[in-house]
Amino acid sequence: MTAIKLPHIVQVLCLFIAILTSKSHALESSVQLHKVDQETSFGYSLSIGDDFFNQKAFNWQVSYNRLEHVSISDLDETSQKWDEADLEFALQTVDLSLGYRYYPSSYDSFVNSLMVEFQLGAAINLSDHNLVFEDDPTLGFQGFELNLAKQGDINPVMSIAIHKSFTKNSAMHIGFKHYPSYSEFGSISTLYIGFNYRFGRTKGY
Repeated sequence: MTAIKLPHIVQVLCLFIAILTSKSHALESSVQLHKVDQETSFGYSLSIGDDFFNQKAFNWQVSYNRLEHVSISDLDETSQKWDEADLEFALQTVDLSLGYRYYPSSYDSFVNSLMVEFQLGAAINLSDHNLVFEDDPTLGFQGFELNLAKQGDINPVMSIAIHKSFTKNSAMHIGFKHYPSYSEFGSISTLYIGFNYRFGRTKGY
């Protein structure tokens, strides 16, 4: 698809946040550390979000995500030499997600401190990733450029997490995030651990 320039992405994000926070009294911030389903790959996320118009079961989130040392998942099926080349990339996205939060009810205080969150959204790629093959006249090979991901590519993303609150404003969580198809990189999944903190409002998780 045609690349979307970064300033346009920033403008859309600012409009999105302005609309959703127009009736918000506070924001929930989050930081996460990710372990990608590849041997040397890892990453982190920084996010903000809030509920919809004081309905705590439904929320939105905007996050910046960076994954390091990511390889193309189906490269071994394309060429053994490509697979052995050990090509790795740093992927950056801004994810826009909508979520549903389930709060179990129990007489047990530990169970009452838990919350299960389901999220579905879109990940906007922030940088170009290309492989350039140069001409080799001795072999009669004509070079070309292989595009793996363009700035502005939009890919689906989903996640599920379990939160454990410690106060009305803070919680830790563990979760699973999945990109079913990240441009030409194929599917990417991560396990993550994170910390939430809500500024301002004292409503519980």
